[in-house]
Amino acid sequence: MKLSAEEIQLFHEDGYLIRRQLIDMTLLNEIRNQTKQHLSMRLPPFELEATLGYPKAPQSVAEQGGDTIRRLLLAYSRDSAFREWAKNRMVKGMLQSLFDSEAVYLVQSHHNCIMTKQPDYSSKTLWHRDIRYWQFANDQLINSWLAMGTENNENGCLKVIPGSHLWNTSEDMVDEQLFLQVEHPDAQPWLEQAIDVELQAGDVLLFHAALFHAANNNVTDQGKFSLVYSYHGEGNHPLPNSKSTQFEEVCL
Repeated sequence: MKLSAEEIQLFHEDGYLIRRQLIDMTLLNEIRNQTKQHLSMRLPPFELEATLGYPKAPQSVAEQGGDTIRRLLLAYSRDSAFREWAKNRMVKGMLQSLFDSEAVYLVQSHHNCIMTKQPDYSSKTLWHRDIRYWQFANDQLINSWLAMGTENNENGCLKVIPGSHLWNTSEDMVDEQLFLQVEHPDAQPWLEQAIDVELQAGDVLLFHAALFHAANNNVTDQGKFSLVYSYHGEGNHPLPNSKSTQFEEVCL
């Protein structure tokens, strides 16, 4: 699946693209089943909400809800269903168009996870760029976000600021953890343009790794689950001896 020139231009301008009902429902059901099984078994490796300490998360592992899983890590190696989606030919075709590269590489060292927003104990994700802690030759990386169910503001869907991947921020616009300082006067015009990315089961969001995004906590009684991978094209590569080389990349 190649993108049109208009779609490519729109992605480069806005930093994101949505494709509806992109995945075969049989595969999506298997991904959902595996996700629920791995969560139920607490199959490592995983990351806890309390470990990060984001707003609304339990303050420690010892308190109520402190064992809530935020992310199931290393998704690619967890099950064949996750690997099948990672190599999906339609996603690969779109990425080839966006990178203008025949070669596409899956990054196993970053994202490569099932994101969860659990009832009661999920956290708010502050405005940030994924590229902030990644170490590559350049920031031309794209994330794929597969919705396993409905995603909206109530259960913590992604919010994005269109065009913010092109935005040059001054040092005082982000804090020591590189989260956007929302009270900074230069940030206000951008925040007014933020939108909710509402998705249904099987929808896919592609977004630039330098795009500012955030999410609310889940205030519903149902969990929200998303499978997230990151990719780059030919000419980009992780810097030697960095965290971005922790796991071997996969050439699609």
